[in-house]
Formats: sequence, structure tokens, C-alpha cells
Amino acid sequence: MRTTFSVIVLLVLPAFVRAQVPTSPKQIFDPARLHTIHLHISADAWKILPPGGLSRKMAKEHATDVRTIEGAASRYAYVRAAVDFDDHPIADVGIRLKGNSSYGVSASTPRKPFKIDFERFVPGQHFAGLSTLNLNNQSFDASQLRESFAFALFRELDVPAPRTGYALVYLTVPGVFDHEYLGLYTLIEEIDHKFLKHHFEHPDGLLMKPGGMRGLVYYGDDWAPYKGRYNPKEEATPKQSRRIIDFARLVNHADDATFARDISQYLDVEEFLRYLAVNSAITNFDSYLSTGHNYYLYCDPGDNRIRFLPWDMNLAFGGYSWVGTFEQMANTSITHSYTDHNRLIERLLAVNNYATLYKMYMRHLVEGPLSPQSTRARFDAFTPIRQAADQAAQVAGRVGSATTRPTTGMGFEPIDLQTYLARRLASIRQQLDGKQQGYIPGFRDPMRVPPGWGRYTAAAVAMMSAADTDHDGRLNDSEVSAAIARLLTTAKLPPTASLDRTTMAAAIDHLLSDDMRHRTTASAWADWLVNNADANKDNHADSAELLAFYRHKLSGEDRDGDDMLDLRELIETLSGARAPADTQVHR
Repeated sequence: MRTTFSVIVLLVLPAFVRAQVPTSPKQIFDPARLHTIHLHISADAWKILPPGGLSRKMAKEHATDVRTIEGAASRYAYVRAAVDFDDHPIADVGIRLKGNSSYGVSASTPRKPFKIDFERFVPGQHFAGLSTLNLNNQSFDASQLRESFAFALFRELDVPAPRTGYALVYLTVPGVFDHEYLGLYTLIEEIDHKFLKHHFEHPDGLLMKPGGMRGLVYYGDDWAPYKGRYNPKEEATPKQSRRIIDFARLVNHADDATFARDISQYLDVEEFLRYLAVNSAITNFDSYLSTGHNYYLYCDPGDNRIRFLPWDMNLAFGGYSWVGTFEQMANTSITHSYTDHNRLIERLLAVNNYATLYKMYMRHLVEGPLSPQSTRARFDAFTPIRQAADQAAQVAGRVGSATTRPTTGMGFEPIDLQTYLARRLASIRQQLDGKQQGYIPGFRDPMRVPPGWGRYTAAAVAMMSAADTDHDGRLNDSEVSAAIARLLTTAKLPPTASLDRTTMAAAIDHLLSDDMRHRTTASAWADWLVNNADANKDNHADSAELLAFYRHKLSGEDRDGDDMLDLRELIETLSGARAPADTQVHR
């Protein structure tokens, strides 16, 4: 049956599909080549793949066919499976699911994102020069072009970035799926030792994949706390760990003159500015610009400097709509394309020579790889791939099926890619010519952020606006202390006094705007503050107790380690502490 099916597919699809089995990464990631990948997974293994699917009992029963993994992806397990790659059978490969949002929105369909590890069960087994290959299911991206386009832009600006390709993916799970057509997938090169060897003369440096690190966190001189946030892929040597610590200290604590003088000794500044220019141009907010995810750091032993490497582009080009509308994101500021604040970016762009170089890279993008002529050629080249995928859907009887098309959800609203590119390009040109200021992205709209945040967003925005007296987008200790003092002054009490619930509610009500009074009551805020801050249990809260409560929450939510709360951190603080919810937000 397999042979007959493959023959039918090859007869219907364009001639470029009938390529020989690839023997090199160059052939795997040839943008003009469309591969066919057929995954063969046992019924038991299919049950194990989802997060939490591997019970202790199943781990014991399938010990020879399951490999657990450590670190950020530990919720997934590899299972032993087989793959037909362009009709070439490969036995005993490891397959696991991957992704966060890309998996979340596709969990109920067979069209999930997969990672293939050719040597997970057979040490040393490779395919076409690769140890690992990512099969991305293009979640949120109706164009099915965002990731390959984005990664190409990085490479064209000489930023080391994964190569991409395309494949029609099929799935067989006995008793569940039989040659199920899953649609067109984007193949993504793994960032591993082979990737480093391809891009760097010295591939044996320290590779890290930070998680939730917006900015660069400085934890002091002990390397231990850095491991969980910087996530090194192997044990760092004392020299490597010292380099990262010194780099973080320079970014966060050096004076301006020292920073400007020394930063190029620690960071490949020109490479970073190119990395930043591409991310800004394509408004890639699910990245170092906002979430603090989806990037790698590589400490190159050749010059002992750090490079930023991009990862996961499915929400690029305006897909991350939690931080603004389509119009706002298309007009994102090219010099403040990050949410809240980012110490490294801010400090680099404050150095005149680096700011000038950055704008030069941005202009190169809009006049070259992002120009209308270049983007049109890229869309034209992709057309045969899409047509082949549509023809494969016809052969499989899956035309219009939700299981063969990218899935959406989570409030993300990527719009038509070509429309977005035209608007973004026009805005960048206007900003480069000094005719437009640009939009600063942020988690400010209760109706756009995730529902769990929406009930606290208006309150966080109001608090930040009232307390952030230096207008840097962050609350520091002195600003919070001053806000507490204003609360006591409003209550007509001395600084050392304590507030009962009634007095505190009256003072808060006086400070609330009309809009906030409609969203939450002053008494609800007073009850919440006293319940949480009242350390001595006298049913009152004084300034010391209120400040201690703030500092306790800061210690848990300060994701960038700057001893301050930015807007997103404040939203997460209010949400995690179950602050009074916004009664006007209903979703």
C-alpha cells in the first residue's frame, strides 16, 4: 500500500518533488526542493508523546523505546519510531513533540510540531549529515512562509541562523492513522554542534538557550543561579562562566563610558545590531525583544565574544498581537522595538556610532532583502511549493481539512503577510527619514493580552503611570516607597502610621481615576493589600509592611534581575497574587 500511495503522489505533484534522496544538509534545505516525510509511530508511542503522556508504568514497560530528556523540554519524551524520507526508510529514530504555543494550539489535531533525532536510539546514526531535524507545523501562519522568510533575512544580513526547507508530511499510527496527510511543514535546522561547525571556525564554545530572560540577568559572582536562566547546553568551564558573568555585570552595572569602551570585547556588536535590525524589521516579539525566549547565545572561543542566534519565527511579521493592533505593530519604532525595556539594546543605541550603524543595517534591509522586488521574488518562488501541497491534499482527500492547515488561537491574529510587509516597509522608511516616531509595543490593552492577564492589565498600567516618576517603564524601590507615602498623605496620616481597611479604602478611592473605579472597587484593593501585607496580623498595614510585600513579589517576578518591575512583570505579579480583577473585561 505504501508503494502505491507514493507513486500516486509522485505522479500528481510537480517534477521537482521527484528528487533523489538527499545526501547533504544543502540538499535538505534547498528552498526549491520539496521533500516527502512519512512518520511511522506505534500506537503505544503515540500515547506517550503528549506532555504528561509518559507515566511511570509506561516508562518501565517501554524502557528500551523511550528516552526522557532534561531541561526546558522535559515535558516531552522521545519515542522509538521510523521515518521514510523521500521514500528512503530510516529505522530506530527518536521522535518527540516540540514547541509551546505551536504545540498548544495543535494539541487536538495530528498536525503537531515534531523533532526527529536520528541518533537518539542509535548512537552515531545520521541522515544527510544531520543528527536532528525540526518539523514545524506553521502554527498561526496562514502564509506558511513566515519562518523560512524570517530566517533567510537573518542569513542575508550575515547573522548565523538555521537553514530551512519544506516537506509534505504523512503520519501512520496503526489503528489510529493510516497515511494521514498532515500538510506542508517547514524544516528547520537544529542549532547544535553541527550548526556551530557550519557557521564558526571554533565550534566548541558554550551554547546557551535562555528561557524567559528579557535582557541579561546579573546574579553576582556565583555561576549556580545563572544555569537555570541562561540554560547552557553543556557544563560551562570556569573561564566560560566567568565570561558570561562579567558580560552581564558590564551590561547592567558599568557606567556609560566603561560600557561604550568595553562592550565590543564581550559582544560581537555588529552581529548583534544586525540581529536586532532583522528582529525589529519583522516585529518578532516572541523573542529577545519581548518574551525573552527563542534565541541562543554562543560564546565563541575564537575571540571570546558572544553572538546572538535567532530561533522560532512562526509569530514574526506582526503575529504577536498581544502587544498591539496590526496598525500599531506595522508602525513599531525601529529604535524601541522591544516591550518595556531592554538594558543591552538601550545602552548600545545610546552610543552614537552604534546607533548610526544600526540604522545603516535597517536601511540595507528595506532597500535590499525587504524591498518590494525581493519580497515579490520570494513569494513567486514559494508558489510551486504551495501548489504542490494543495495537490497533495487533493490526492489525500483532505482539501479544506483543518488537520492539513496551520492552526490559530491564543488570541494571536497574524494578518496577510504581503499586506503587513507593505505597511511595515513604509513605516520603516518614514522613520529612517525622520518623518515618523513609531509605536512602542507593550502589554497595555486588556482585550489583547491573554485572558489571565487581561483582568489585571488596566490596573498595572494605572499603577505604572502613577508611580513611575522617572518614566523609564519600571518601578524601583524608591518609587514604590514614594507611592506608599502618597497613600498615607492622602489618608492624612503621618509616615509612621498604619492603615486599617476603611481608611485605606477611602484613600485609594480618592486616588483612583473614574475609569478604574468602574473596573475595581477601592475596598477590594484595600482588603487585598491588608490581607497580603499585614505581617503582624493586627488587621492594619503600615508603610514598612506594604514595602515588604512589594519586595517579596519583586523577588519572584523580576525576570531580568534589575530589582525593578516593568509593566509585564507587574501584570504577572498582580495576576499571581490574585489582585482584584477587572470587572469590565469579559472574554
